[in-house]
Amino acid sequence: MTHPNRTTTTAALALALPLLLAACGGGGGNAGGAKNPPPDQSVNSAARLDAYVGTWTSACASHAIDTAVVARAGGADAPLTLAVTTNYYGNTTCTGDVIATQTWSAPATAAYGGTVASSVVPAPGTAAQPASVDKVTAQLPQRTVTLAGAYVSHKIVDAQPNWCIDYAGSTVCVPDRVYPAESASFDGLAVIGGEMVLAKSNGTNYDAVERFTKR
Repeated sequence: MTHPNRTTTTAALALALPLLLAACGGGGGNAGGAKNPPPDQSVNSAARLDAYVGTWTSACASHAIDTAVVARAGGADAPLTLAVTTNYYGNTTCTGDVIATQTWSAPATAAYGGTVASSVVPAPGTAAQPASVDKVTAQLPQRTVTLAGAYVSHKIVDAQPNWCIDYAGSTVCVPDRVYPAESASFDGLAVIGGEMVLAKSNGTNYDAVERFTKR
């Protein structure tokens, strides 16, 4: 997601989707049994991503709250879609009236790639928390951005069209252009303490990119 007061360049979907704690396991037949038991669809299966389906809301950060609508079109092997809407407020506590709303023309996708027992660092300088992390290939499609609201205007900045929020004597802008398809800013999902966590692998474990609570 591109927040005007965080960056005015490319969108970095900080949308965050998590999953339930579960350990990898496998089914096997008994020595002499005629058939193997059916696989457990809750472990190391794309069906695990169903735990993320729903509407999730982030905490207030830099005047903004993100709402992520996570859906799954198709069968159990279909990727998730993550559509993020950002509401901006005139204060750092995100209270009072919404002064601008940002939406994207197409959602991100997240395809399941396996489940690992790992840990997630919630924030810089904090202790890692054990978690079952669902690895995903997360992609942002080619897309455009729109801002709407009483304090939003459309301006030319440096010869380029921009959506701008003019409020309390200051202006922040987001380029109004076609954003290219690219990898999203997360490659793992986890549910930790009831929160959906979008996480990024750091080579040892995972760092939280954004955290959401379910509505």
